[in-house]
Amino acid sequence: MIEPALDVLLSPTLWLSLVLGMACGLLFHIWRGGGWRWLLADFLAGVVGFAVGQVAGTLLRVDRLLIGQVQVLPGILGAVVFLLGTRLIVPGGMGRKASVAAPKRRA
Repeated sequence: MIEPALDVLLSPTLWLSLVLGMACGLLFHIWRGGGWRWLLADFLAGVVGFAVGQVAGTLLRVDRLLIGQVQVLPGILGAVVFLLGTRLIVPGGMGRKASVAAPKRRA
């Protein structure tokens, strides 16, 4: 029971996918900003999006830009979609001015 779990945990495919997903999240965070509160969300969205893109690339049999079993191109596209979606869906998303209140009008 321990050996199959170790095979999964020590899989180079898993670790390369995690690193690439986190790299996508970090690069997106550097580009869009948002402070510490967005850093974890960007990492998570990058990793989950990369995983979804990898699964989609495997199911669609995309053979472009493979590193071993890692579908790099579909993974990056999935990460970008998830990262943009996270910023659009979560309150206070894409725009930095989203949390700034509208100026008050004088009567």
